[in-house]
Amino acid sequence: MKKLFLFLFFSFLINGAAAQSLEVTQQNIPQEASFAQPFDVRFALNYPAGYEVVLDKNSLPADFGLSQEKTEETTPGQITYDLTFLPFTLGKSTFTAVNFILQDAQGQTVSTAASKETTVQVKPVKLFKDKKMRDIRPPYIPSGWLFWLMILLALAALIYLIRRFWRKARARARQAALEQDNRPADVIALSKINILLQSGLWEKAQYKLFYIELGEILREYFWRRFQLDVSADTSAELLRRTRTVPELTPLYTDLKNYLNSSDLVKFAKYIPDEATMHKDVNVVRKTVQQTTPSPAPQTQEEN
Repeated sequence: MKKLFLFLFFSFLINGAAAQSLEVTQQNIPQEASFAQPFDVRFALNYPAGYEVVLDKNSLPADFGLSQEKTEETTPGQITYDLTFLPFTLGKSTFTAVNFILQDAQGQTVSTAASKETTVQVKPVKLFKDKKMRDIRPPYIPSGWLFWLMILLALAALIYLIRRFWRKARARARQAALEQDNRPADVIALSKINILLQSGLWEKAQYKLFYIELGEILREYFWRRFQLDVSADTSAELLRRTRTVPELTPLYTDLKNYLNSSDLVKFAKYIPDEATMHKDVNVVRKTVQQTTPSPAPQTQEEN
């Protein structure tokens, strides 16, 4: 009698456990898929009536993204899950086991079931190639450093053209102004040096203006004497251009010292002493005198 009671008790436990079991009866997972292209997976499960089956989304494979989910109860105690995934890795990827949870009416977990792990071969997407196809995209606009480099080059070219135009216009204006004075270049330069010394600029401590006027006298002389337009040149550019004039080569060192002194006064607010001023004026005067051609000797006509 005791053995019969134990047999009936264990039979009841086994049948109760079976009644609460969850089982994956079918899984359809493709063995191949295209990269970033959707593919469908189906799971079919058996479960006891009165319970609910829930998909454990934490168990979904990491290499595949879930995009759609659809469930359908085919018959009482049977349910199907139709899932759509997107593969995010190339080559062989492991589609790990997916877990399903069986819950009672209170939402408590009764049991779980898992699908089988499988391998999916993810292939690159095949692109359609047609020689008749034409690119209809808008024109490519460069970005980043290449874009700014092109902008800088365009600005540099524009500045160069403006400066060149301005220098030509200034040269024409200078030429028109100079043509009004028909005296020799050395006479004009030496006369302007004397006028500058008598202008009172030095006595009024207008040192910068004094050196600006002195520099203009020298630059105007270069234009009249050598047709050398240095009106817009810096001191360094002026020195380089003097090397192209044979008459100015012996005066290169003196001109360099004068231009350095002039730049200190004009740009560094340097206050020169009177001796320095006379030395710089003499350099300009010497340049004019030593580069002025000597007059041709006059010959007496024989009677």
